[in-house]
Amino acid sequence: MKPAAFVLLLVSAVAVAAGEDRDPGAVVPQTDIRKEAVSFYKYDPRARVPSPLPPFLAREAPPPPGQSLVNSAPSDLRKPHVLNRLHAAVLREQADARTALVASRLGIGVSSVRVGGPLVAGVATAFYIPVAVGIGFSW
Repeated sequence: MKPAAFVLLLVSAVAVAAGEDRDPGAVVPQTDIRKEAVSFYKYDPRARVPSPLPPFLAREAPPPPGQSLVNSAPSDLRKPHVLNRLHAAVLREQADARTALVASRLGIGVSSVRVGGPLVAGVATAFYIPVAVGIGFSW
């Protein structure tokens, strides 16, 4: 049955391909789809008026020069004790971030969830094993 259906399919395809046109004098209109689609939008060579900037991008107008503004003297950040304090704070913050990352990967920490109103349920875990469970009040 399958070979007969396949042969019938091939014969019908060959007959359609070899068949003559019903109307050999007919002309098939050729169209340029892209040109027709773009023809709606006409090019306008005139310069366009720029639209105003949105308020979050617009710059504020500088204050008039007649006003007196109180300017404090800028702090000198090049002083060594100021830079040492800032550097120590950055190093402390980086160390705390590393410690928190390691603790979170090991499952060490305290988690709390607000149960309702002022009640809070909390769990302290060590290596993902609950060590202490409690309910408390939060205000």
